[in-house]
Amino acid sequence: MRSFERQLLTLCTAALLAAAPAPALAAGAEEDAKTLFARGRELRGAGQCEQAIIAFRSALEIYPEGLGALRNIAECEEALGLYASARRDWWDLRRAALQSTEAKYAGWSEDAELRYRALGSKVGTLTLKVQGAEGRQVQVALDGKPLDPRLLGVELERDLGAHTVELFYGGAAPLTERVELTPGAQRVVTLTVPPPITARDAPAAPGAPAPPPSSSAVRTGGYVALGVGGAGAIATVVALAVRAGAVSAVEEGCSPAGDGAYVCPPSLQGDYDTGRTASTLAGVFAGVGLVGIGAGVTLLLLSPPGPASAAQGAPASAARGALQSAELSLAPWPGGLGSRLRVRF
Repeated sequence: MRSFERQLLTLCTAALLAAAPAPALAAGAEEDAKTLFARGRELRGAGQCEQAIIAFRSALEIYPEGLGALRNIAECEEALGLYASARRDWWDLRRAALQSTEAKYAGWSEDAELRYRALGSKVGTLTLKVQGAEGRQVQVALDGKPLDPRLLGVELERDLGAHTVELFYGGAAPLTERVELTPGAQRVVTLTVPPPITARDAPAAPGAPAPPPSSSAVRTGGYVALGVGGAGAIATVVALAVRAGAVSAVEEGCSPAGDGAYVCPPSLQGDYDTGRTASTLAGVFAGVGLVGIGAGVTLLLLSPPGPASAAQGAPASAARGALQSAELSLAPWPGGLGSRLRVRF
């Protein structure tokens, strides 16, 4: 709304100036400025300093010699807590009053300088710095407005409150930082330009297939899988050997009962438990060995160069053959498990 009012006032003023004859331009401009100044005074008296500043600015643009508009602007800004803006306008008023020959502005330069210095402790300052921009085109914006590069590293007075700093460096989005200024604060914001993205680090385009893993990584995975499979095969052989010992002990200490069954004394309970546990472990280790060896061979075959050796399949064959051996089982016998055991192979 403020911008619309200001534009409307400016357009009306421009139209009046364009329609007026040349000798009457100066007088007409002063009269229009007085009208706008009066409007600004009404708004200020009503406590509407923000709208009053718009009217005073328009009056000052039409008739720069009317320093009363500039003084009212500075006073309104000070009332609104815009101390940095007020200090700038008080200093502009000091300079304009020193150059004016109008008697009514006598002493205004001293008043303006006093107000300028009195507000010095109330403003906050902001210093912006950029790192890593060597040889690159960058642009810093402060509160949405481009900042002159010559002001980088310079302590800038700004009004209190939140400010937004943006660094445009050619990336997909600018670097953004928000900073809060409080009375007397001296804030320094350093923005670091990210290093250029190389082709190797650039993200893959949407829909593009992911690059395949390196050959050495695949081979390493294959060797690791073969190692796990080999360990599983060795553990299977050991478990089968323990199971074979238990079966042998049961066969030697038991009497045949027909149909492949045996009658055994209770003292062979430990051998039976050992054989059963060994059978279970043999199955588990054999599965691990088969999976590991199969995965290792597959990875090595898929990794160029270096086809997998066919000899790696030998432990798998041994483990598979071991799984086909007889299973150790226990069957109850009349009189209870504690007195007689019947074992079937």
